[in-house]
Amino acid sequence: MTTYIENKEPLVSVNIPTYNSGKTLDECLRSVVSQAYRNIEIVIVDSYSYDRTLEIALNYGARIYFADTLSEARKLGVEKSLGKYVFFVDSDQVITADAIAKCVYKCEGEGYDAITLFEQSLVKKGTFTERVIAYDKWLLHSQRDDHPIYGSAIPRFFKADVLRRIKWPRGLCVQEHNLIYYEVVKMGAKVTFMNVFIYHREPSSLAQFIRKFYRYGFYYLPALRENKKLVLAHSMPRRVYFSKRALTKPSLFAALFLLYLIKGFAASLGALAYSLWNKKKMKLQ
Repeated sequence: MTTYIENKEPLVSVNIPTYNSGKTLDECLRSVVSQAYRNIEIVIVDSYSYDRTLEIALNYGARIYFADTLSEARKLGVEKSLGKYVFFVDSDQVITADAIAKCVYKCEGEGYDAITLFEQSLVKKGTFTERVIAYDKWLLHSQRDDHPIYGSAIPRFFKADVLRRIKWPRGLCVQEHNLIYYEVVKMGAKVTFMNVFIYHREPSSLAQFIRKFYRYGFYYLPALRENKKLVLAHSMPRRVYFSKRALTKPSLFAALFLLYLIKGFAASLGALAYSLWNKKKMKLQ
Protein backbone atom coordinates (compact mmCIF):
# COMPACT_ATOMS: atom_id res chain seq x y z
CA MET A 1 0.00 0.00 0.00
CA THR A 2 1.35 3.40 -0.98
CA THR A 3 1.59 5.82 1.94
CA TYR A 4 0.88 9.53 1.96
CA ILE A 5 4.55 10.30 2.50
CA GLU A 6 5.66 8.24 -0.50
CA ASN A 7 3.42 10.34 -2.73
CA LYS A 8 4.47 13.71 -1.37
CA GLU A 9 7.63 14.44 0.54
CA PRO A 10 8.02 18.07 1.63
CA LEU A 11 11.55 19.14 2.47
CA VAL A 12 12.48 19.03 6.18
CA SER A 13 15.26 21.32 7.43
CA VAL A 14 17.12 19.85 10.40
CA ASN A 15 18.47 22.81 12.38
CA ILE A 16 21.40 22.14 14.74
CA PRO A 17 23.11 24.88 16.78
CA THR A 18 26.70 24.01 17.65
CA TYR A 19 29.62 25.18 19.74
CA ASN A 20 32.65 22.92 20.17
CA SER A 21 30.37 19.95 19.58
CA GLY A 22 33.04 17.66 18.14
CA LYS A 23 32.53 14.91 20.73
CA THR A 24 28.81 14.45 20.00
CA LEU A 25 28.05 15.87 16.55
CA ASP A 26 29.09 12.83 14.50
CA GLU A 27 26.65 10.56 16.33
CA CYS A 28 23.92 13.19 16.02
CA LEU A 29 24.40 13.66 12.28
CA ARG A 30 24.61 9.91 11.63
CA SER A 31 21.12 9.61 13.12
CA VAL A 32 19.92 12.42 10.84
CA VAL A 33 21.28 10.98 7.59
CA SER A 34 20.01 7.51 8.58
CA GLN A 35 16.40 8.64 8.53
CA ALA A 36 13.85 6.58 6.62
CA TYR A 37 12.57 9.93 5.34
CA ARG A 38 15.03 11.10 2.71
CA ASN A 39 14.00 14.63 1.71
CA ILE A 40 15.99 16.52 4.32
CA GLU A 41 18.65 19.20 4.54
CA ILE A 42 21.03 19.89 7.43
CA VAL A 43 21.50 23.48 8.58
CA ILE A 44 24.25 24.08 11.15
CA VAL A 45 24.50 27.42 12.94
CA ASP A 46 27.78 27.55 14.81
CA SER A 47 29.02 29.89 17.53
CA TYR A 48 32.63 29.98 16.28
CA SER A 49 33.83 26.55 17.39
CA TYR A 50 37.56 25.84 17.55
CA ASP A 51 37.40 22.03 17.66
CA ARG A 52 36.40 19.58 14.86
CA THR A 53 32.75 20.69 14.76
CA LEU A 54 32.85 22.35 11.34
CA GLU A 55 34.92 19.56 9.78
CA ILE A 56 32.36 16.97 10.95
CA ALA A 57 29.44 19.09 9.73
CA LEU A 58 30.98 19.44 6.26
CA ASN A 59 31.49 15.67 6.07
CA TYR A 60 27.70 15.31 6.25
CA GLY A 61 26.97 17.94 3.62
CA ALA A 62 25.61 20.52 6.05
CA ARG A 63 25.21 24.17 5.20
CA ILE A 64 26.96 26.21 7.88
CA TYR A 65 26.20 29.68 9.22
CA PHE A 66 27.38 31.59 12.28
CA ALA A 67 25.69 33.38 15.20
CA ASP A 68 26.75 34.67 18.60
CA THR A 69 23.93 33.37 20.83
CA LEU A 70 21.61 30.39 20.89
CA SER A 71 18.45 32.38 20.19
CA GLU A 72 20.15 34.07 17.23
CA ALA A 73 21.32 30.66 16.02
CA ARG A 74 17.75 29.31 16.12
CA LYS A 75 16.44 32.37 14.29
CA LEU A 76 19.14 32.37 11.62
CA GLY A 77 18.68 28.64 11.09
CA VAL A 78 14.98 29.13 10.40
CA GLU A 79 15.69 32.05 8.05
CA LYS A 80 18.20 29.97 6.07
CA SER A 81 16.06 26.83 5.98
CA LEU A 82 14.47 25.93 2.66
CA GLY A 83 12.10 23.29 4.02
CA LYS A 84 8.38 23.35 4.70
CA TYR A 85 9.24 21.96 8.15
CA VAL A 86 12.00 22.77 10.63
CA PHE A 87 13.25 20.18 13.11
CA PHE A 88 15.21 21.59 16.09
CA VAL A 89 17.86 19.03 17.04
CA ASP A 90 20.68 19.73 19.49
CA SER A 91 24.21 18.55 18.77
CA ASP A 92 24.18 16.13 21.73
CA GLN A 93 20.96 14.41 20.64
CA VAL A 94 20.15 11.34 18.54
CA ILE A 95 16.84 10.76 16.74
CA THR A 96 15.27 7.42 15.87
CA ALA A 97 15.22 6.40 12.20
CA ASP A 98 11.46 6.92 11.81
CA ALA A 99 11.23 10.24 13.67
CA ILE A 100 11.01 12.63 10.72
CA ALA A 101 8.69 10.40 8.69
CA LYS A 102 6.22 10.14 11.56
CA CYS A 103 6.29 13.89 12.24
CA VAL A 104 5.73 14.77 8.58
CA TYR A 105 2.88 12.28 8.26
CA LYS A 106 1.17 13.69 11.37
CA CYS A 107 1.45 17.29 10.20
CA GLU A 108 0.53 16.62 6.57
CA GLY A 109 -2.29 14.22 7.37
CA GLU A 110 -3.88 15.94 10.38
CA GLY A 111 -2.93 19.59 9.98
CA TYR A 112 -0.65 20.03 13.00
CA ASP A 113 1.76 22.96 13.17
CA ALA A 114 4.17 21.50 15.72
CA ILE A 115 5.07 18.13 17.25
CA THR A 116 6.35 17.46 20.76
CA LEU A 117 8.56 14.37 20.78
CA PHE A 118 9.21 11.99 23.67
CA GLU A 119 12.71 12.78 24.94
CA GLN A 120 14.82 10.23 26.79
CA SER A 121 18.39 10.14 28.07
CA LEU A 122 21.30 8.35 26.46
CA VAL A 123 22.92 6.55 29.39
CA LYS A 124 26.45 5.99 28.13
CA LYS A 125 28.41 5.10 31.27
CA GLY A 126 25.69 4.00 33.68
CA THR A 127 26.77 6.40 36.43
CA PHE A 128 24.41 7.36 39.23
CA THR A 129 24.24 10.93 37.92
CA GLU A 130 23.20 9.68 34.47
CA ARG A 131 20.55 7.38 35.91
CA VAL A 132 19.01 10.11 38.05
CA ILE A 133 18.90 12.53 35.10
CA ALA A 134 17.43 9.78 32.91
CA TYR A 135 14.68 9.21 35.48
CA ASP A 136 14.01 12.94 35.53
CA LYS A 137 13.75 13.03 31.72
CA TRP A 138 11.35 10.08 31.74
CA LEU A 139 9.19 11.78 34.38
CA LEU A 140 9.08 15.08 32.51
CA HIS A 141 7.76 13.45 29.34
CA SER A 142 5.67 10.58 30.72
CA GLN A 143 2.81 12.92 31.63
CA ARG A 144 2.73 14.47 28.14
CA ASP A 145 2.59 17.83 29.87
CA ASP A 146 3.43 20.35 27.15
CA HIS A 147 1.76 23.42 28.65
CA PRO A 148 3.93 26.32 27.41
CA ILE A 149 4.43 27.80 30.89
CA TYR A 150 3.84 25.10 33.50
CA GLY A 151 4.55 21.98 31.47
CA SER A 152 7.80 20.11 31.03
CA ALA A 153 7.91 19.15 27.32
CA ILE A 154 8.37 21.38 24.28
CA PRO A 155 7.97 20.80 20.51
CA ARG A 156 10.96 20.32 18.26
CA PHE A 157 9.23 19.79 14.91
CA PHE A 158 7.52 22.88 13.41
CA LYS A 159 6.01 24.21 10.25
CA ALA A 160 8.59 26.74 9.11
CA ASP A 161 6.03 29.45 8.31
CA VAL A 162 4.78 29.35 11.91
CA LEU A 163 8.29 30.01 13.24
CA ARG A 164 8.79 32.85 10.78
CA ARG A 165 5.73 34.72 12.07
CA ILE A 166 6.48 34.78 15.81
CA LYS A 167 8.14 37.42 17.95
CA TRP A 168 11.65 36.03 18.33
CA PRO A 169 13.63 36.14 21.60
CA ARG A 170 17.00 37.82 21.10
CA GLY A 171 20.43 37.59 22.68
CA LEU A 172 19.68 34.50 24.79
CA CYS A 173 21.73 31.38 25.51
CA VAL A 174 19.18 29.61 27.75
CA GLN A 175 15.37 29.20 27.80
CA GLU A 176 15.14 30.37 24.19
CA HIS A 177 13.35 27.19 23.11
CA ASN A 178 10.68 27.62 25.81
CA LEU A 179 10.15 31.21 24.72
CA ILE A 180 9.83 30.18 21.07
CA TYR A 181 7.18 27.62 22.00
CA TYR A 182 5.30 30.20 24.07
CA GLU A 183 5.13 32.53 21.06
CA VAL A 184 4.02 29.66 18.79
CA VAL A 185 1.12 28.83 21.14
CA LYS A 186 0.18 32.51 21.45
CA MET A 187 -0.43 32.69 17.73
CA GLY A 188 -2.83 29.74 17.90
CA ALA A 189 -0.67 26.95 16.46
CA LYS A 190 -2.05 23.41 16.58
CA VAL A 191 0.36 21.24 18.63
CA THR A 192 0.34 17.54 19.51
CA PHE A 193 2.48 15.08 21.50
CA MET A 194 3.77 11.92 19.78
CA ASN A 195 5.65 8.84 20.98
CA VAL A 196 8.48 9.63 18.59
CA PHE A 197 11.79 9.35 20.36
CA ILE A 198 14.76 11.65 20.59
CA TYR A 199 17.66 10.76 22.86
CA HIS A 200 19.81 13.24 24.76
CA ARG A 201 23.37 12.71 25.98
CA GLU A 202 23.51 13.79 29.65
CA PRO A 203 26.33 14.74 32.06
CA SER A 204 27.88 11.51 33.35
CA SER A 205 29.44 12.98 36.48
CA LEU A 206 28.45 15.44 39.19
CA ALA A 207 31.28 17.75 38.11
CA GLN A 208 29.91 17.90 34.55
CA PHE A 209 26.43 18.52 35.92
CA ILE A 210 27.67 21.43 38.07
CA ARG A 211 29.56 22.99 35.14
CA LYS A 212 26.49 22.71 32.93
CA PHE A 213 24.22 24.54 35.36
CA TYR A 214 26.85 27.11 36.28
CA ARG A 215 26.82 28.08 32.59
CA TYR A 216 23.02 27.99 32.63
CA GLY A 217 22.97 30.38 35.59
CA PHE A 218 25.44 32.72 33.92
CA TYR A 219 23.01 33.28 31.02
CA TYR A 220 19.84 33.11 33.10
CA LEU A 221 19.21 36.79 33.91
CA PRO A 222 18.82 37.98 30.27
CA ALA A 223 16.19 35.25 29.76
CA LEU A 224 14.43 36.31 32.96
CA ARG A 225 14.17 39.86 31.64
CA GLU A 226 12.62 38.54 28.41
CA ASN A 227 9.66 36.80 30.09
CA LYS A 228 9.78 36.67 33.88
CA LYS A 229 6.67 34.53 34.41
CA LEU A 230 7.66 31.83 31.93
CA VAL A 231 11.33 31.64 32.92
CA LEU A 232 10.55 31.47 36.64
CA ALA A 233 7.94 28.76 36.04
CA HIS A 234 10.43 26.66 34.08
CA SER A 235 12.99 27.12 36.86
CA MET A 236 10.73 25.66 39.52
CA PRO A 237 10.15 21.92 40.21
CA ARG A 238 7.81 20.59 37.53
CA ARG A 239 4.25 19.72 38.55
CA VAL A 240 4.80 16.10 37.51
CA TYR A 241 7.01 15.77 40.61
CA PHE A 242 3.89 16.02 42.74
CA SER A 243 2.12 13.13 40.99
CA LYS A 244 1.99 9.45 41.95
CA ARG A 245 4.10 8.66 38.90
CA ALA A 246 7.06 10.46 40.50
CA LEU A 247 7.28 7.71 43.15
CA THR A 248 7.72 4.91 40.62
CA LYS A 249 11.37 4.68 41.70
CA PRO A 250 11.56 6.25 45.19
CA SER A 251 15.36 6.15 45.54
CA LEU A 252 15.92 7.94 42.22
CA PHE A 253 13.16 10.42 43.03
CA ALA A 254 14.85 11.29 46.34
CA ALA A 255 18.18 11.66 44.57
CA LEU A 256 16.51 13.90 42.04
CA PHE A 257 15.73 16.49 44.70
CA LEU A 258 19.34 16.40 45.89
CA LEU A 259 20.44 16.97 42.30
CA TYR A 260 18.05 19.92 42.07
CA LEU A 261 19.60 21.51 45.14
CA ILE A 262 23.02 21.18 43.53
CA LYS A 263 21.61 22.54 40.27
CA GLY A 264 20.15 25.56 42.07
CA PHE A 265 23.43 26.25 43.86
CA ALA A 266 25.49 25.99 40.65
CA ALA A 267 23.05 28.18 38.71
CA SER A 268 23.05 30.79 41.51
CA LEU A 269 26.84 30.99 41.34
CA GLY A 270 26.59 31.45 37.59
CA ALA A 271 24.00 34.20 37.95
CA LEU A 272 26.21 35.97 40.50
CA ALA A 273 29.19 35.72 38.15
CA TYR A 274 27.08 37.24 35.35
CA SER A 275 25.96 40.12 37.60
CA LEU A 276 29.55 40.92 38.54
CA TRP A 277 30.70 40.64 34.92
CA ASN A 278 27.87 42.87 33.69
CA LYS A 279 28.52 45.45 36.39
CA LYS A 280 32.18 45.60 35.42
CA LYS A 281 31.28 45.92 31.74
CA MET A 282 28.93 48.83 32.47
CA LYS A 283 31.67 50.65 34.37
CA LEU A 284 34.03 50.33 31.42
CA GLN A 285 31.52 51.81 28.97
